[in-house]
Order: sequence, then structure tokens, then C-alpha cells
Amino acid sequence: MVNLKEIQPTMKNIILILATLLTISTQLHSRNIHYTADDSIKVVKMLQRLKPIRKSDTGKLLLEAGKLFLGTPYVGGTLDREKSEKLTVNISEVDCSTFVDQALALALTVGEGKCDFSAFCKNLEKVRYRNGICNGYESRLHYFSWWVADGEKRGIVRELSGKAFKESQKLDLGFMSRNPDKYMQLNGDSILTAKIAEYEKPFRNITCPYIPKHLLAHSAKRLPVRNGDIIAIVTTIKGLDVTHQGIAVWQDGKLHMLHASSKEKKVILDRISLHDYLAPRKSAPGIRVVRVM
Repeated sequence: MVNLKEIQPTMKNIILILATLLTISTQLHSRNIHYTADDSIKVVKMLQRLKPIRKSDTGKLLLEAGKLFLGTPYVGGTLDREKSEKLTVNISEVDCSTFVDQALALALTVGEGKCDFSAFCKNLEKVRYRNGICNGYESRLHYFSWWVADGEKRGIVRELSGKAFKESQKLDLGFMSRNPDKYMQLNGDSILTAKIAEYEKPFRNITCPYIPKHLLAHSAKRLPVRNGDIIAIVTTIKGLDVTHQGIAVWQDGKLHMLHASSKEKKVILDRISLHDYLAPRKSAPGIRVVRVM
């Protein structure tokens, strides 16, 4: 288990990395990507750490990528600091969704046999934006259901279902368009809000199966959840589909979650099981599970 703070490149590696970054810097900035030199160096070092893992083992790749973020500070809204939409790389601060999508971009990049920052950026754009293209605020896959549908269409992920998924969530996506004042980009912009509402419409009156939380006490033999699967916590809050996400980890026969915790203010492998984590949360009836293809 590796803490991100422990990834300290040697002087030789720093020189090599900086030389590589200089050659791609102009290209990346022309693609409207926001990043710091420090984060780009960290990305390359993380990719090098993951390189020895078998490329076809996507679950292990994602899990180990997630572990590299352990201890990283939790900071909300890292993608919403500017009005104009850019592909933002921020390895030094994450929320629950940027933790998952950046870990996934790392895993996909290594799975392609690549270890460079430019390839990571391409994969991050692929998983964060509709059709893999950053084209304004409305192109970002804000809802988990948007993210899953887009990823399934392009063969990146697959949402699981089966005997363990004994309940269904009826979607009524609309929280963003109904509450534009809660979003800097939407506040006062009726045209952009209307665009978001159009994308929400297909995700109303459809159902998504989920595993009820009382079943999460079962063992790995009875639950179709593997290490490295992406977990999303279903919510009963009107207009939303999920409120939190992380990566599945089995420990001592119990399912746990690796996630960016707003309570602990950092990325953690939760000490308590996912069953116990969800038990007192009345608005969280269970989880959806997504597997990287």
C-alpha cells in the first residue's frame, strides 16, 4: 500500500520527466488542459508504479491505482473553480468522483501499455466527458448514471445486475436543472441550465437495479462484487441517483470501500465494512456496482 507522499522521484527521474513534459506542454495547453508541473510529475510516477501489474487485470489495476491516492486531501469542487470548462488534472486534491475517474484513467493508461502524461490526459477526458470530448460544462458527465451509460456505450465499463440486485431505483434526474443556484456555472445562465435539463430527460422514469444494503453483510461468494469494482451509493434524494462513490475492497471476508472521505478529509480505505457504513444512513438504500471492461 503506497501513500502518494512517499512517491519521491530521484534527481535523474525528475530530469527525464521534466524533459518529457516540456516536449508535450505546448500540445496539452493547446487542448485546454489545466494542470500543474507537480501533478504531471506525480501522474508519471504513479503510472510507473502500476506498470508491473498485468495489463489485462483491470480490477487490480484500478484498485492499486486507487491505493496510490491514500492520504490525498479531500477537497470538494476542484472541477468548478472557473466558469470555462477545461480538462482539469488535480492529483493533489480529490473528491469522490475525481478520485475514481483519475484512478480509472491511470488504470486505462497502463492497460494500454503507456506511461506518459499525455496518454493519461486522453484517458481522463475519455472517462469524464460525454463521448470522450471536453466541449463545455454540459459535456461533463455530472451524474453517475450519465457516466455509466456513456462508458457502457463506448465499452469502458459495464454495470452489473443479477440475483443479488433485488431492488430497483427509479431515476428522476433533475437536481441540477431544478437547483441552478447551487452551481456556479448554471447560476444565472438559463441557456446552459436548459441544456443540462435536456440531457437529464432521458434519465427519468427508467430503473436501475441495486444491491440492498442489508445484503452487503454477505461474503464474496454470495455477492457479485470483486476487488476493483466501482461502487456508487444509491440515494433517495429527489433528482439525484447517487451521492458517493469509491472502489470495492474485500478485507477479512467483508466488503469495504476505498474512497475520498469528506468526513476524514482524505482518501482512506474505510476501517468499517460497507454494510456498517451504510446501515445508519436512511437516504442510502444500497449500492450500484460497475466493472471496468
